[in-house]
Amino acid sequence: MFIGVYNLANFVTLLGLASSVLACFVASAGDYESLRWAVVLFLLSGLCDMCDGRIARGAGSRTRKEKVFGIQIDTVCDMVSFGVTPVVIAFFCGFNEWYHILVYIIYAACAAIRLAYFNTQAIEETPDLNMKAFTGVPVPFSCLVLPPLVLLLKFVDNPRNLAVALVYAFAYLAVGIAFIVNVKIMKLKIWECVLVVIFELACISLLFINL
Repeated sequence: MFIGVYNLANFVTLLGLASSVLACFVASAGDYESLRWAVVLFLLSGLCDMCDGRIARGAGSRTRKEKVFGIQIDTVCDMVSFGVTPVVIAFFCGFNEWYHILVYIIYAACAAIRLAYFNTQAIEETPDLNMKAFTGVPVPFSCLVLPPLVLLLKFVDNPRNLAVALVYAFAYLAVGIAFIVNVKIMKLKIWECVLVVIFELACISLLFINL
């Protein structure tokens, strides 16, 4: 009745997409209360991205068409979740000068290149479509960068001063360039994933605790 492949892994991927879209809407209010909830929704999309591939690989045999579709839908959702949503949140943090806009465009373009290259590698260079390593920093790395940036607003007297504005611009530019640097990065092991989750929970706790 409908086109596409529907399984648990792909539904988790779409849950991550929904969470990141909601993060954009919530962030549009522009106040700190809304921004920290936007970060929570953004990190939920990162958690979904961390789980969907493992769910797919543990679900038993899949046809090549199902595997290719899984790669494609994951990449499309990643572009929204980690290529666009971090830009939207930063914009509504108040960092919307002309140089911020330029950096955001570069960041999003680098994310698109990184994701397209990943698809090309997976389809053209791996017979089983199972990548053992990444080329360039994976776009979900933004989950480790955005929470501390939003948390920074809590600890400065003037959250939108020039120094903080430059920190945001430099951070997004550096992460964008990291997406397309020709370096090999191994997939995270289980214990590394656990450390990432602990770091994100710590950031969320700091966002909501009154110090």
